Parts: sequence; C-alpha cells; structure tokens
Amino acid sequence: MSPEYLVQPGTRGGRRRDAAVHLTPLAPAAMAVALIGRPAVWAAPALVLGPLLLGGLLARGRDVGRSHRRRAVDFNASVALVALALWGLLEVGARFEPAGVLVPVGALLLALLWLNWLLMIAIAASRARYGELFSPPWVIPFARWCERGGPQETTEEDSDGDS
Repeated sequence: MSPEYLVQPGTRGGRRRDAAVHLTPLAPAAMAVALIGRPAVWAAPALVLGPLLLGGLLARGRDVGRSHRRRAVDFNASVALVALALWGLLEVGARFEPAGVLVPVGALLLALLWLNWLLMIAIAASRARYGELFSPPWVIPFARWCERGGPQETTEEDSDGDS
C-alpha cells in the first residue's frame, strides 16, 4: 500500500496543525485580494508564502509536519507556475489576433486550475486531519529541503549495512 494512505504518527493537536499547514495558502490569497481589490494571477507566487512562513511555525520540528509543509509548498509552487503560464497564454491571445482563440481556452483552464487548487487544498487538509499524507499527481517536487532540517549525519545504529 502507498505510504500516502498510511496513518502517520501524531497527536490530535499535531494533526490539526498539519491540516492548518495545507490551509495556509488561503491567507496570502485573501491578502492579495484585499490589497488589490480583485483576484490577480500575477500574485500567484504569493501562495507559496503561506506554507513557507506559517507552515514553518505550525510544523514545529515534527517530521510529519515538515512532510506536510513540503507537500504544501510543492503544490502551491506548481499551481503558481501553471497560473503564470496560463496568464502568459491569455496575454498572447489578447495581443495577437490570430491567437485570439487562446483567450477563452486560457480563461477556462485558469478557472479549472482555481477550482482544482481549492479542491486539492481541502482534500489535503482533510487527510492531514486524519493523519494521512496527500500529494496531487501533477506536482513538481520543489521543496525537498522542507522535510529535513538540514544535512543529517548517519550513525552506525541508523545504517542498514553490516559492520
């Protein structure tokens, strides 16, 4: 069975914090809308700030918390890259008349991305609440450094080899 469906160790409070890590991108998104007055695609890279900043506080040095934080960073960075690519597609379609068909296609894909983002955040938070891990299938692994605090030395007790 995949490790994503195995229940991870943790307390009730730790699992609530793990679920909150997945919900942290909503804070920068709400702040961007409040400051700008409307949703703006170019503010998509700010989605990563929630898991990076707030997620670091919520993970609190727990291995499972760092794993949830890494998955949230990876997912939101991937969404930001796709949103910026779709924004570029919309710009090309708006500026060049022969590519005008790209505007409705890009707008539809952007709306689907937004719905997918909300749905995947809800699924990840729900799974984290019950101690499971979740990664959407199309995520680019950016933040391997979130899972471990830094380079760790291996002792003889930790190694699998026979000495």
